[in-house]
Amino acid sequence: MHSEDLRSVIERSTAYFQPIVDLNTGQVLGVETLVRFVDAEGAVRGPGGVIEQIEENIDDLEALMRCLFREVSAKAAWLLDKHKDFYISINVPPLILGSRRLKQALDEFHLDRYIDRLVCEITERQALTDAGREALAIARPLGLRIAIDDFGTGQSGLKQLIGLPLDILKIDKSEIDPLLKDPTADRLLRGIVALAGAMRVKVIAEGVETREQAFFLRAAGVDAGQGWLWSKAVPPDELEQLILSEFSEPRAAGPS
Repeated sequence: MHSEDLRSVIERSTAYFQPIVDLNTGQVLGVETLVRFVDAEGAVRGPGGVIEQIEENIDDLEALMRCLFREVSAKAAWLLDKHKDFYISINVPPLILGSRRLKQALDEFHLDRYIDRLVCEITERQALTDAGREALAIARPLGLRIAIDDFGTGQSGLKQLIGLPLDILKIDKSEIDPLLKDPTADRLLRGIVALAGAMRVKVIAEGVETREQAFFLRAAGVDAGQGWLWSKAVPPDELEQLILSEFSEPRAAGPS
């Protein structure tokens, strides 16, 4: 795709939001911001196949991040005023997280006043690179909260994250899927939860699809979940209803 076409695609980007749910209470604690692209006919599609091209150029990447911050400011920031302790997370790659561009975007779109309720997500692989560690060290003094995304895909082990300025650990769906079938996965999960607790880091399970998974995760001490069990990513105009729904707490499945 030519750079002019790619920039046009970026300018048509929008934000959808997926809820993050407290496993003990069913309360929606926050939402993750997910990029979507709107084509010329108005159809909305996911980022696959496009995001990889955008990430190759820091100017394109900055343009996309600015669009997402603009969307959050215009269509979701009011929720931070209305709902106490509610937060919004957004994936911010190290190239942006560790540069002045992040602070400039936060200030420009008036998100700096919500700084303590914004969570920047960085993947496990990114966080453990030199660039990732440097970016975290630069971003932390701004007052942002930091989440490690896709934990379990980098084969690093939680101990390698010790010393990083973290608030939240998001366990990847690939670590959740085998839980009900593989005792080893169960032991690994409980080990992650125990060490995260010692680090005073909250644990969120991604890709939760069944009540059985949610019940298991809750029993293991996981704090919150995110996945299709509760909701797919939704457009901004559906957010308020989603937040007010307060999903029932997970219970063990009874006889069918």
